[in-house]
Amino acid sequence: MKRVTMLATITTAAVLALSACGGEKQPGTAAPAPSEVKSSLSSPLGDPIQLAALTRESTKKAKSSKVTMETVAGAEKSTASGQGLYDGENSKFSMVMDSDGKKIDMLFVDNALFFKLDAADQAEMKTDKPYVKISADGQDPISQLLGKMMSKAVKESDPSRTIEQISKAGKITKSDQVELNGEQTNHYVVEIEVEKAMALVVGDLGVPLPAEVLKQLDAKLKGKNITIPTELWLNADQLPVQVVSDQTAFVKAMGAPGDGVAKTTVKYTDWGAPVNITAPPADQVGDLAEIMKKAGGR
Repeated sequence: MKRVTMLATITTAAVLALSACGGEKQPGTAAPAPSEVKSSLSSPLGDPIQLAALTRESTKKAKSSKVTMETVAGAEKSTASGQGLYDGENSKFSMVMDSDGKKIDMLFVDNALFFKLDAADQAEMKTDKPYVKISADGQDPISQLLGKMMSKAVKESDPSRTIEQISKAGKITKSDQVELNGEQTNHYVVEIEVEKAMALVVGDLGVPLPAEVLKQLDAKLKGKNITIPTELWLNADQLPVQVVSDQTAFVKAMGAPGDGVAKTTVKYTDWGAPVNITAPPADQVGDLAEIMKKAGGR
């Protein structure tokens, strides 16, 4: 059952991560039409609502990118790389994660999340299929618990959501223009209020958290004014190039052991490049409900 539990854990993490970087399009200051977006670097904006609107429009126009992510939590480090298409109902992504030496290959397409299984996974789950699927209409417990939230998170995912969060849960504290990887960028230093940001994430998922969970969160966060210092680098087209978030204060407030740093760095490249992601053939996908029955019967 270890790997079935692992799938549930990974899916939960994926839902929360996608919800943090994607969400419903919010009304606000109107953004310039795509034709009005300038290719030369303009001055940094001081109004986060205007910044969010402009970045949302630019991302909507580009639609796709490659992405890499590195997460450091104390002595542990995990990395991920992949590509995504941010297009509402047509959204899709593929990603390979590496955590503690374990590589996890996943993709979201056709309203379902597919995990690729290695030989050890297949042996543990008693299946000869190289993939398992978690979907909004799945009959297995994991799909029924997380499938709808996962589908909603992916369909509404968009890297500009980080700026959306700033406009609703934070503020710009500093901005300047710097060169990053040979490219001139607008660099923003912001602070995101954790309580407000978490409320946005829960609202985007559309599923209320259990009362006991909310009570625990409230007890650990209320009155502490915990913030997540975040840095953004946007290119001349107002597209994210790099986002660095420092969650150290947050994880300490939540009671995580140790005094290590908790930080996530996300880098975006190849905006607008074609994305070719297809679902595995049906005969290569195992029925997760049946797999869980077999694994539970060991």
